[in-house]
Amino acid sequence: MKKIVVVGGGYAGVSFARRFSRLNADAEVYIIDQNPYQYLQPEVYNFIANKYLISDIIIDLSTLARGLGDRFFFFKEKVTYIDFDKNRIEGEKFGLNYDYLVLSVGSRTFFPPIEGLREHASGVKTLDRSLNFKQKFEKKILQKIKEEEKCYIQKDSQFNIVVGGAGLAGVEIAAEMAHYSREFFKKIGFLCDGLNISIVEAADRILPGIDPFVYETAYRRLKSLGVNIYTGKKIVKVDATDVYLEDGTCIKQDFFIWTGGIVASSLISKLGIKTNRRNQAIVDEYFNPEGIDNVFIIGDCGEIKDFRTGEVLPPMAQIAIQTGEITAGYINSLLKGSKPEPVSPVFRGMVSALGGRYGVGMIKNGIKFKGFPAYLFKEAVFLHYKLPLRYISKKGYRSLTE
Repeated sequence: MKKIVVVGGGYAGVSFARRFSRLNADAEVYIIDQNPYQYLQPEVYNFIANKYLISDIIIDLSTLARGLGDRFFFFKEKVTYIDFDKNRIEGEKFGLNYDYLVLSVGSRTFFPPIEGLREHASGVKTLDRSLNFKQKFEKKILQKIKEEEKCYIQKDSQFNIVVGGAGLAGVEIAAEMAHYSREFFKKIGFLCDGLNISIVEAADRILPGIDPFVYETAYRRLKSLGVNIYTGKKIVKVDATDVYLEDGTCIKQDFFIWTGGIVASSLISKLGIKTNRRNQAIVDEYFNPEGIDNVFIIGDCGEIKDFRTGEVLPPMAQIAIQTGEITAGYINSLLKGSKPEPVSPVFRGMVSALGGRYGVGMIKNGIKFKGFPAYLFKEAVFLHYKLPLRYISKKGYRSLTE
């Protein structure tokens, strides 16, 4: 029986496995990830704002694999070496041969060489980092509450949050934190409501390259939440109390979040294949790296294009999901002895949360919306992805425990 190995249990890898399970192909699928769960990172803002529990933003991979069928297996391991010539992967405790390999190892936060950035930045790219982020943020709020009397007397003694990077992630987190913090202080009635949130972007506007409607809606929403916006200015240094910009501006910070872009997983750079400046693998219309037709690199760790136009698609969950589903079809065709027809992923639009029950979105056909309808749409998209996986996972759990 043919063996398919999937390295990475994120949006791309899980979507591949789910779609492949429906094809009744004569193959075994081995899913490998160093974590026993899929982390639903686009929904972490609701976790930080205490709308979700930690259980709401993870999917158990072992029960999911079991729920997909008897030919699906999950191993919690870290892959350390891949030999394309021998069709073999190795990890810290295992070795496994494959007929087809699917690499969906995702991405990590990009830290440019800015003095003090790594030492003083919080982030949400992994579950551990988001949990630490949430705890540190709430501890800072508690510390400010304890200083209530001082804060009431000294109006300049504010709680300063600085977000570095004003892409979708930066804008979402600035808006959610501004809304959450405002509601927190208002609800409890503390005098110490001196919250100061700033977002810094090196480009000449927030959300560079994003549709003007989305940009304008997000800009107005941030302003209405009291967020300070700095654009056209690079961060050159970060220390324990301040963020320094290239024009000499100094922004006080009690809490600093960095969202300035991504690079592919470090595994990709070790494979000896062509990569771009983000260390993403260069792949063809079948998601194959050059000269290796039984290896598929999908999701954020590959440079994914609309092959009809040559446009590089953004590293978003929707693109990762599509690459997983398309690759399942490719491998199914190959197992049946036929060459698949290339299918291109398509950017279908976007929806962004902007604090509370407010959002902004646009669909590829030109429909644009904002406010509560956009918030509902985003929640519906998330549930459409998560609920079927929850059902499969519960099915697997029953199978393992009965």
